[in-house]
Amino acid sequence: MPNQDELYLSAEEAAGLLGVNLPTLYAYVGRKNIRSIKVEGSRKRRYWAADIQRLTKGAKAGNGSGGKRNGADSYSSLTLLTENGLYYRGRDIHELVETATVEEVAEMFWQVPGAFGTSLPHMPAGVEQLLELYAHTTVIEKAIALFPLVERENPKAFDLSPEGYARTGADVVRWLAALVVGATAPDTRPLHEFIASSRGLDQRFADLIRRMLILCIDHELDHSTYSVRAAANTGVTPYYAAITGLATARGRRVAYGRNEAVSHLLEDICNAKDPAEPILQYYSQGGDIPGFCANAHTAHHVHSIADPRAISLKNTLDRMFADDPEYLRLLKAMKVAEELVQRPVEFILLVSFVGRKLNLGGQELALAAVARLIGWIAHASEQYNQQPLVRHRARYTGALPG
Repeated sequence: MPNQDELYLSAEEAAGLLGVNLPTLYAYVGRKNIRSIKVEGSRKRRYWAADIQRLTKGAKAGNGSGGKRNGADSYSSLTLLTENGLYYRGRDIHELVETATVEEVAEMFWQVPGAFGTSLPHMPAGVEQLLELYAHTTVIEKAIALFPLVERENPKAFDLSPEGYARTGADVVRWLAALVVGATAPDTRPLHEFIASSRGLDQRFADLIRRMLILCIDHELDHSTYSVRAAANTGVTPYYAAITGLATARGRRVAYGRNEAVSHLLEDICNAKDPAEPILQYYSQGGDIPGFCANAHTAHHVHSIADPRAISLKNTLDRMFADDPEYLRLLKAMKVAEELVQRPVEFILLVSFVGRKLNLGGQELALAAVARLIGWIAHASEQYNQQPLVRHRARYTGALPG
């Protein structure tokens, strides 16, 4: 993980990268939102490297320096992405994965201690019959159908204060976790323990689930999160904010909308005579290999090296599945794919592998959605409670009248 010297720049270094003198740099601190810290024992300050990189990239793109915006993506204090790091409210995810529970990270993210209390939401009448009726549907489809009914039975869902959003958010997260494991009601146990126990898995798997959930919580303003913030700006409850995120994440143009292709590739890798064969087949058909094409399918490349979430999860899988035949096959396939496309494995493929080991056949990424709800709830609460109501205007490009 990056050290302090990599995260901050001296005044001279920052000014040099921006092509300005020191007085102009000092003026940029307030005008262009450059963060800095004081150097102990001196009058000097050090400047946040990511802010300098943001301004230099903006200048190269010809779009200014990222001046004030007025939209659902204006400002956020939740997740910081740098070229080689990921931070939740300033805390490195590598540290959180090693030291925290999912609930502790969620409450830190929401800034509401105790949000995961001992009470559970009121149950809609006939929920067991409803879930039996929709037994053939996916976890996400069940959640989209059920959440409006749960909201109606829980008036506290309409408390949209930060505390209210967090308390209801905890209910939403627990409900989706229950649906993932096939339960008909949420549970107050720690999420990783409840999920592992419900799947008949031991403590090793419980810890794997905990780590993966923390890594999945947020990745700044991806497409689904942007949609959640837009909906939250109007004043929807946490249940409908969650529905917005779940629906948007099914889109074919975003990472989680490609889950079928990734799952099919993983299935082929684990069952083929030679695990390299499915990789070569995809590559021969056009070059894009599911789980290895982040740069080709995203609007911007965030990390200069591999996704830190993928690095962290792979390290855990290396330790836990060192002798697992399926994982060894995956490693061989990964080596071939990375050599062909010169891109590292995507986080989504490793998450899908975890889902496979949890026997979530066909819905390997549903577990990741439990964690994504935590991030979406945080973004929704921040947008509603800290931003004004936004009314976007379109730039008309059609035929002129007359």
